[in-house]
Amino acid sequence: MVAARERRSGPGGGSALLAALMFCGLLVGGAAVSAQPAQDEPEYPHAYPREGSRSASRNERVIIWEVVWPDGVPAEYHWHRYDMTGVFLRWGPLRVKRPDGTFTVSETPFEVPSTFLLPKGVTHKEEGIGQPERHSIMIDMKDCTPPPREPRTDVPPAMPHAGATLVLDEERVRVSDVRLAEGQELPLHVHNNDTVAVILEGGTLRETDEDGTANTRTCAYKDVFFWPAGGRAHRDVVVEGTPRAFLFELQD
Repeated sequence: MVAARERRSGPGGGSALLAALMFCGLLVGGAAVSAQPAQDEPEYPHAYPREGSRSASRNERVIIWEVVWPDGVPAEYHWHRYDMTGVFLRWGPLRVKRPDGTFTVSETPFEVPSTFLLPKGVTHKEEGIGQPERHSIMIDMKDCTPPPREPRTDVPPAMPHAGATLVLDEERVRVSDVRLAEGQELPLHVHNNDTVAVILEGGTLRETDEDGTANTRTCAYKDVFFWPAGGRAHRDVVVEGTPRAFLFELQD
């Protein structure tokens, strides 16, 4: 299953896949092994909250966490109640141990930012084992079925567009690396999918709705935004900086 995901991943998918595997503790001696999803493990808590994590945002679709793996502080065993995606902002060495006593040590740096998909049901615990301390934004994708809605066809969808590169394409989520230049204009578009944006480089944008209402938004590194799917169409222009973000489009 994991190998199939590698083939579907866009540019940078190989490093993203490796990062996910090393995080999940699914590499033993360089070979991939099957995950052992936990179907019913009430003795294990959900992965978050825990030491080194904070809730960044939540709603009926997602819970977003900012997570650091403190050096020398092992987490408790936990299981992942939801499918999870996100972005590693900083690499750091990590030990991942499974309930059967086997473990994986991730000591080889990978390229960041890097994205991944971790299926729900995985059980393990992690420990930071050196410097730098690994840092990420994690997105729990709740088991939620949104109400039926018809996507707008009179306005182009937000993705893809100039400056966007697809880096992960999965059944539950599509992730694009979006880089914009100062002065760049994005034509009128609509978000037909619930979307999480994680800011990697800050900047200031002016958004203008289709009714002419304008709003200026300044974003900074690590900021997170949730844009609900719907009929709101808008255009953007970058008024300052060269903003960059990973956009996570949730697939219904």
